[in-house]
Amino acid sequence: MLIGHLFFAAVLGYAIGAFPTGVVVTRLLKKPDVRSSGSGHMGGLNTYRQAGVAGGLVTALVDIGKGVLAAWLAQRLTGTSWALPVAGVAAIAGHCWSAYIGFAGGMGLGTMAGLFFWQQPVAPFIGAALWGLGYLLLRESPRSVMVMTVLIVPVFWLLGHFGYASPEVMALGIGGAGVIFIRHLTQLRVYDRRAAAAE
Repeated sequence: MLIGHLFFAAVLGYAIGAFPTGVVVTRLLKKPDVRSSGSGHMGGLNTYRQAGVAGGLVTALVDIGKGVLAAWLAQRLTGTSWALPVAGVAAIAGHCWSAYIGFAGGMGLGTMAGLFFWQQPVAPFIGAALWGLGYLLLRESPRSVMVMTVLIVPVFWLLGHFGYASPEVMALGIGGAGVIFIRHLTQLRVYDRRAAAAE
């Protein structure tokens, strides 16, 4: 029964997380499709570039909230606390690779940040500091995010070890960081090509 509940949580999390907010917002506002403009991502930043402050803000807020909604709903419907990391990680993956738009998507940071703020409010600030450290060393945002995701794993382990995070929250943090790392890794060639073109 637990396996069935977790499978349901994963499907629900992915289905909610995959909602292509930026695509919907730019269509409603009759602005350029985020997938073919700017960075090509459907997150709040690229939506802001195409649709202005209001469009970007709406997109960012929905993207932040949809992971929380997915994980909260999955826990309520299944009755198991392990639906939190399963649905949460699936929601981040859904945002990154949305089946609704041909497995395109955003970079997952907003959705992950919303889950972190909900479950472990100190984690986003630690993550931002780790990203800043990576940026100081590398002077490049995408690889700095990858550095952050690697370093946030022992942070969540320590939070759990000292009783500041439950095993479920530890799993959410580590799994979410893993998805973000993979998403950015798959985009490195795109980033490098754009950087070379800009020189």
